[in-house]
Amino acid sequence: MQARRVYDAVIIGSGAAGGMAAKELTERGHTVLVLEAGPPVNPQRDFSSHKWPYEAMYRGFGPPGWKQNEQWMQDTAGDFSRHFYIKDTEHPYTTDPGKPFLWVRARIVGGKTLHWGRLSWRLSDLDFKAASHDGFDVDWPISYGEIEPYYDRAEEFIGVSGNNDGLWYQPDGKFLPPMKLTCGEQLLRRGAEKLGRAAITSRVAMLTGVKAHHQRYGRALCHYCGHCGDGCDVGAMFSSVSSTLPVAAATGKMTLRPNSVVRHIIIDTNTAKAKGVAYVDRLTHREYEAFGKVVIVAASTLESTRLLLNSRSRQHPTGLGNSSGVLGHYLVDHFGGINGFGVFPTLGDRESVNEDGKAAGLFIPRFQNLDDKTRHPKFLRGYGFECSSGQRMFPGVARGIDGFGSEFKQQVRRRYLTPVFTTVRASMLSRFDNFVEIDPGGVVDAWGIPVLKVHIQHSDNEREMAKDAAGATEEILRAAGAEMISAGGQITAPGRIIHELGTARMGDDPKKSVLNKYNQVWDCPNVFVTDGAAFVNSANQNPTLTILALTMRACEYMSAEMKRGNL
Repeated sequence: MQARRVYDAVIIGSGAAGGMAAKELTERGHTVLVLEAGPPVNPQRDFSSHKWPYEAMYRGFGPPGWKQNEQWMQDTAGDFSRHFYIKDTEHPYTTDPGKPFLWVRARIVGGKTLHWGRLSWRLSDLDFKAASHDGFDVDWPISYGEIEPYYDRAEEFIGVSGNNDGLWYQPDGKFLPPMKLTCGEQLLRRGAEKLGRAAITSRVAMLTGVKAHHQRYGRALCHYCGHCGDGCDVGAMFSSVSSTLPVAAATGKMTLRPNSVVRHIIIDTNTAKAKGVAYVDRLTHREYEAFGKVVIVAASTLESTRLLLNSRSRQHPTGLGNSSGVLGHYLVDHFGGINGFGVFPTLGDRESVNEDGKAAGLFIPRFQNLDDKTRHPKFLRGYGFECSSGQRMFPGVARGIDGFGSEFKQQVRRRYLTPVFTTVRASMLSRFDNFVEIDPGGVVDAWGIPVLKVHIQHSDNEREMAKDAAGATEEILRAAGAEMISAGGQITAPGRIIHELGTARMGDDPKKSVLNKYNQVWDCPNVFVTDGAAFVNSANQNPTLTILALTMRACEYMSAEMKRGNL
């Protein structure tokens, strides 16, 4: 009988957290098995960043009947990237009536790093120690000083372009040269600064300079094609496929198995520790087991929590890591939906240049509740604005212009580079009563695995923040000299921004948290959760850079503990 292989680590997921875990552990000499629930990916075949709009099937509307048959996330996936996303008919989940949650999922090697927004912001102690600032909930068990070295390493490895702007609440980092602002973005920056609000170049994980380690794995400079969401076939934007997984593969210590849907973590009945995972082949439905000294759960926030909840055993009767009773709780998402639009007439008839296609813009960082002077009377925490001016390849401004024929075309060309857009990214308070559970009605997915039921609503804090953001949007656009201004909108349903976080939070007290400060499950020390599930709060910045830094830190600790014989 062939002896079963025991890896140093079994990693569940190949996205931001899973890919980084594979890189960090294999570089330290450990063998890893990476299980990805979706198919493999070939950038030359599956990425479409250089296709023209006119090549879209049925002018981008998709083949007849797809919307009814497959329920794709049409508002998220473009015509060229639908295959990155799951089919909701195969992956159901449930919600309470009138309390929607939009769960956007990508089951494919590389996960959501294939099409993520690339915005790479550090959190500060305004975020890590938010409870100390305003008294709500609890602080993270780590400070900015503890994670700062891992932010440095993450930025230098993935390649983040940006400026050092000297804002204590939006820490500086190790950046490649920034992408230059367009004319409209410079006008918008001046408008924000007139109101005393900082406005800075967006920090994005896109190469504006190529270092030796980027070049070694075939990554090239960004050439401003503007279609990052369709997959970057030159590797200019960071993804697991272009960066972490190739590094891990080059060590010879990584085994990557796509199409592997993990059912649950297997518990050793003698030690109550994890000894591996049970999984099913996505295509054949055959059942398998894989074994490791450590299990790293990095399947994305809610999939990771679903897996822990489904890993019930005699030793862990309410789910793995749930002795505190908080597993699944404190679910948050950022909210958007409060938008601004205007035009800068002075930019009419300007010739476009290649740099107008850059997929980066202007960011107005949080300016509320920074200190006593900026404390808002109606809400806690804060929001920022993601802004851009100009157009991409497809002139979306044309939809708002009346006319027909040659006159219409002239107006579209004249206004092509005049629009300015803003959208809010705002924090959501972490509350115990926003949670997920295994669906009590017995709903299962296409592989017979119990699914989640999601319970989540916005609070008055988010609604007051949205009102304030709508007013601030209009103020900034007017101060910038924009015309044809519209501002406002409706707060997005939870999940729509695809930044779901929490549900397996870290903490100092095992009675009030799932993980310790190293992303290690209190109840099962050879299991680590390194994705967004570990977050204590959402802040208002995009979370991926923090996920990468936390994963690096966890793997450093994990490797040291394995070498000491503690895992």
